[in-house]
Amino acid sequence: MPSTYQRSIIKGLSWETISFIITTWAVYLIYGNIELSLLFSFGLSLVKLVLFFVHERLWKQTRWGKVPYNG
Repeated sequence: MPSTYQRSIIKGLSWETISFIITTWAVYLIYGNIELSLLFSFGLSLVKLVLFFVHERLWKQTRWGKVPYNG
């Protein structure tokens, strides 16, 4: 069953929410500054979200490891 662009976007957003929380917490533990932690996490989240989407779509086009559907 093929994936839609919307599915890839929602999948990326749900994972990035978890990643954002972990990154914010980790940066806060190191620097003790919540504003810096949030700014860093927002910037990193944007970069990672775009790269995840590209990565997901490239894997969708890759035939390696797929089994033909005989339904």
